[in-house]
Amino acid sequence: MTETMKRALLLSLPLLLLSACGGTAPPKPPAVVERASNADREAKRALRDGDLMVARNLFEQSLRLQQSLDNLPGVATASINLASVQHKMNNDEAALRLLDGVMEPGTPYPADLRAAAAFRKAVILVDGASKSAPAAVEAAEQRCGKSCEFTPGLYNLRARMALAAKDYAPAAGFAKSAADAAGDNKEELANARRNAAAAAHALEQPGQALEHYLAALELDKQLALPRRIAEDLEGVSRALEKLGRKDEAASYARRAAASRDAAGAGAR
Repeated sequence: MTETMKRALLLSLPLLLLSACGGTAPPKPPAVVERASNADREAKRALRDGDLMVARNLFEQSLRLQQSLDNLPGVATASINLASVQHKMNNDEAALRLLDGVMEPGTPYPADLRAAAAFRKAVILVDGASKSAPAAVEAAEQRCGKSCEFTPGLYNLRARMALAAKDYAPAAGFAKSAADAAGDNKEELANARRNAAAAAHALEQPGQALEHYLAALELDKQLALPRRIAEDLEGVSRALEKLGRKDEAASYARRAAASRDAAGAGAR
């Protein structure tokens, strides 16, 4: 839990005075605070389960409750979470409105949550191959400063933009920087290895591509991310094909198809 999240929780709760007799249980938080907390918790559970409609409705409920309390950290957090769900549901216009609201000048949202909103906006625009993506990444980098929790993710966005522009050597460099900065962030490390693999494949380095795809596959299995696992398996298959290992390539291609089909069925 970040310091801002801690502040958000503290701001949403009244100051509790300890009774003289230490055996008395502290009073329950007000009903609206408890409802906001429950909505946020259930929304995250629905998101993990892939039930995007339920997650969106619950994050909307959490946002309204935080707004009723004028809990600015809670409002910003709920807005960013809701924007992420809207993006997953291909409602990017709604997602960007929410994120721009967090970054709106003059509103005293915490700086780290503004940075989180800027990073999420950059992700959405890079995903959509928007002409505004480079400017959004630069804006997120400015909010991040020399280093923040989004540094590896920003390097990965740079790598993806370089790959899209067919600038494969710079893409490999950004992917390496992302991996170096990732630390214990397995998701961004997996993204870095996948970006490095794509660059190596384009540079006719199938051995390196295979190594990176296998590393990404191991990480994505630990994270239990079916769509990423399918992508990694497909990458391994392509690298093995380039290396002339056709039987192994065909095996990985079948596994990729099975993983993708099963992931699609699970999402319905």
